[in-house]
Amino acid sequence: MKRLYLLRSTRHRSTISSSLPDYHHPLTQRGEIAAIAMGKRMQENSYTPEHVVCATATRTRQTLANIWPYLTDAQGKAPELALDYQIHLARGEAVLHRLQETAKRISSLLLVSIAPGISDLARLLIKPVKDRPGPFSADLPMGALAVFDCGIESWAELSPGCGSLIKILH
Repeated sequence: MKRLYLLRSTRHRSTISSSLPDYHHPLTQRGEIAAIAMGKRMQENSYTPEHVVCATATRTRQTLANIWPYLTDAQGKAPELALDYQIHLARGEAVLHRLQETAKRISSLLLVSIAPGISDLARLLIKPVKDRPGPFSADLPMGALAVFDCGIESWAELSPGCGSLIKILH
């Protein structure tokens, strides 16, 4: 069993208020506060990933920086970190393939990225429930965390429909 956490970056400055390209949009003060609050909630729920994959866009790195102090395990060990520039604009299947490269020894993984890619991945992973709309008919909200348990032994086995949604934290 593998646990996957999907965290969408928190609120950032939009193109209306910023002349920077999308990749360089920083978090707003509200976004920084929301990220810290999410880090605390992750810690309270013992959501401590062994490994983090983070898109390299400014807002995703800032979201991660604000939650980082809360990601240590019970022994005080911080997770391994991989910054990945290729997942910034990647869609669901491409992100899924990137996560399949994760070492088998890793039992829990946090992905920090942006919509629509992170929401595409959430929609791909969830096991469909007959005659019920999925929880990701819209994008994962800014700053929200989706927690999945995946009935796989290796990340290479990560595939559409393999995830059971445990919780969504806002």
